[in-house]
Amino acid sequence: MSGFFCYFYFVKIFFVDCFDAVRPLDKLTFPLTSFNKKSLYPFTFIKSCLDLRVGILTLREKWHRLTSVFDLELAEGEVLEDGAVWVTKHVVPSETFLRAVLAMEEGDVLRCGGMIIALRYNRSCALKLKDITEGIALLKGVEDLFLLTGAEIEHDFKLLAAKTSINNVSPTNQLIGTAFYIAEQVTMECATLNSTSGPIYIDEGVTIMEGAHLRGPLYLGKGAVVKMGATIYGNVSVGRKSVVGGEVGNAVIGDFSAKGHHGYLGCSVIGDWCNLGAGTSNSNLKNNLKTVSIYDYKLEGFRDTGLLKCGVFMGDYTRTGINSSLNTGTVIGIASMLADTSFYAKFVPSFAWVFNGDTQHYNFDKFMEYLETLYMSKNEELPERHKRELNQLNKKYN
Repeated sequence: MSGFFCYFYFVKIFFVDCFDAVRPLDKLTFPLTSFNKKSLYPFTFIKSCLDLRVGILTLREKWHRLTSVFDLELAEGEVLEDGAVWVTKHVVPSETFLRAVLAMEEGDVLRCGGMIIALRYNRSCALKLKDITEGIALLKGVEDLFLLTGAEIEHDFKLLAAKTSINNVSPTNQLIGTAFYIAEQVTMECATLNSTSGPIYIDEGVTIMEGAHLRGPLYLGKGAVVKMGATIYGNVSVGRKSVVGGEVGNAVIGDFSAKGHHGYLGCSVIGDWCNLGAGTSNSNLKNNLKTVSIYDYKLEGFRDTGLLKCGVFMGDYTRTGINSSLNTGTVIGIASMLADTSFYAKFVPSFAWVFNGDTQHYNFDKFMEYLETLYMSKNEELPERHKRELNQLNKKYN
């Protein structure tokens, strides 16, 4: 298992993907229900849960920030010692959770939402189950990535911005409310920003073009671009150097992704390096007003989210053609190309080439050639680790 240690007043925390293979839990006298990272596929195919952004920061960044608030030290390691705490990676770190961890005695097992989320290990101690119900957020499924966005933007805003900061804002803009952080080198003219329903955090180098209307909670990552006339309704997090146009609400857009044209994106999560062709829109509400089911990689089938509104979940490196229509609760794997103009299937696997009603396997060499060109166009270098992982995934799904 991979992970890293956090030192909390001489308590070490070791992160694990799940507890199913943790030997001390063999001694449990109560049922073990553990998180499985497949529940967050396609977004954890080639990245750790800790590197998912929820709000302004990734989970890993939240841990680092909180350790500085609590005067804690971080270090790498994989050795389990008496007194160490194991924590599942899908816990969204917070002051409440850290206090619960610090209060654990050796042998304590924390359970939240029916899942084991933390264990303080001691080889000679009996295990004691403790339920924790308040103030803990978990990424149990892909929909939690957009459901938690608004609240986590507010949490991260308080963590990062001690007070309102507005740098060199042109008088052509209209700012409503007081909860703003606008970094240096932001280019913005003739835009409307409303923070009365939540904070707006605009990172360095962002460009917001004329006529854009933005409502909080909202995060715009470094170098992001908001196109002319864009409408962002709030509860939206946009990654580094991504492009946003059209209508967006209750959505997460990863790094280096583009939704640069008209079309609606709502109650959705878009991965890194994705591109939505002009006119691409998604449905987030069924005509019969029933709850939405989505494909779950862990279950290898569909499950009911219990949500009336639920949009599209698109893995890294996936593209749609112009005027693409994405159905309510659509899940799309990584490295796919969707080039139809009718509604796509509610589940599209990874490395799929969809055209004219037919789905074929995306030629891997052609995909990698495209990916190398894409990275070069952004003056970025495709990590060797990603090349290996994509090759392994391609072999698995070919």
